[in-house]
Amino acid sequence: MEMDTNILMFNLIPETIRFILDIRGMEVIKKAIASLFEKGTKVHLYFLVGLFLATALVTLQKRDFIEIIPRAFLFYVMVVCCVYAGRWLTRQFLIKNRWAYLILFGGITVIVFSIISTSLLIYLFGNTNEGDVSDFLITTPLFVIIMIFCGGFIAITRTVIQQQINEVKILQNQAETELNLLTNRLSPHFLFNTLNNLYGLSISEHRKVPGLLLKLSALLSYALYSSSETYVKLNDELDYINNFIDLEKVRVSDRLVLNVDITKVNGDINIAPMVLIVFVENAFKHAKNTLDKQIRIDIRIWVDQQFIHFFIKNNCPDGLVGVRDDMESGLGIVTTVKRLDLLYGDNYSLDYGKVKSDFCVNLKIKNDAKS
Repeated sequence: MEMDTNILMFNLIPETIRFILDIRGMEVIKKAIASLFEKGTKVHLYFLVGLFLATALVTLQKRDFIEIIPRAFLFYVMVVCCVYAGRWLTRQFLIKNRWAYLILFGGITVIVFSIISTSLLIYLFGNTNEGDVSDFLITTPLFVIIMIFCGGFIAITRTVIQQQINEVKILQNQAETELNLLTNRLSPHFLFNTLNNLYGLSISEHRKVPGLLLKLSALLSYALYSSSETYVKLNDELDYINNFIDLEKVRVSDRLVLNVDITKVNGDINIAPMVLIVFVENAFKHAKNTLDKQIRIDIRIWVDQQFIHFFIKNNCPDGLVGVRDDMESGLGIVTTVKRLDLLYGDNYSLDYGKVKSDFCVNLKIKNDAKS
């Protein structure tokens, strides 16, 4: 019985190893390749194929090319490994100013690649004297360092070019955004209803009118002059939102059940203009279209050491599914997501969608994302 158990365990071991290699091993390899190539796979393929063809062309021109093929292949593998190692080191440490890690891992990479390459060269050349070995010990590390620097240079060049492309996209998007802000930021429908409500208040509660007129004036001024800025003070954006909410209270009147928790910040924290207000506008618009007796809107904005937090929830019509642009404002959620991608990249997270009868938005932007 004990022998049968041992035999069973012995048979299970290779099956288990095969399972790990087939499932987890392949997943790890896929993720490694995906992280290595990321975007621009064609560029990597062109580089690998071009280097291979150049190496093969030089090798085939030699009379004894058959003997040289192993050395040429080693040269090809060394160049590819060193270039991509330099690219990885640059992207992970140099660009992020992590110099200690760069020196540590760069030194380890040079040592490991040099030892492997030197050992393979000595093996491929067969019997070599001490002079040849000394040459290998000098030239191989130097070659490895040069190739790693080449990979780093390529990574830096691509990063700079990508940054320039992003800057052009940002400027183009900013121009389009400015046009939208100037032409559609405060829709005629919003102004018409607000002015009508102010007229009604001037008859029944005239003392409230001067303050609301000042808020409307501030709203118009901010919409005009902030549109030309890439970033504005967060407190200015919060003032704009508060003014907008105060005017919407007059428009919606008794149906509105509003919970607002907006915390002003100490210090100079910046944000892209007219980002948060889009979600506030959409909340009021869609909440008013519900058949519910009450319009329920919850708004929370706060800042911690790392993030600007924005959360908003509103009841919405049953027919509202997914994302809908606010056609009145000219800057709906879809456009706002594009702006966030261009301006903040990976430095923000946004979750939105319908949860039961409510539409929820949860946005986080890094405090230092602008820099």
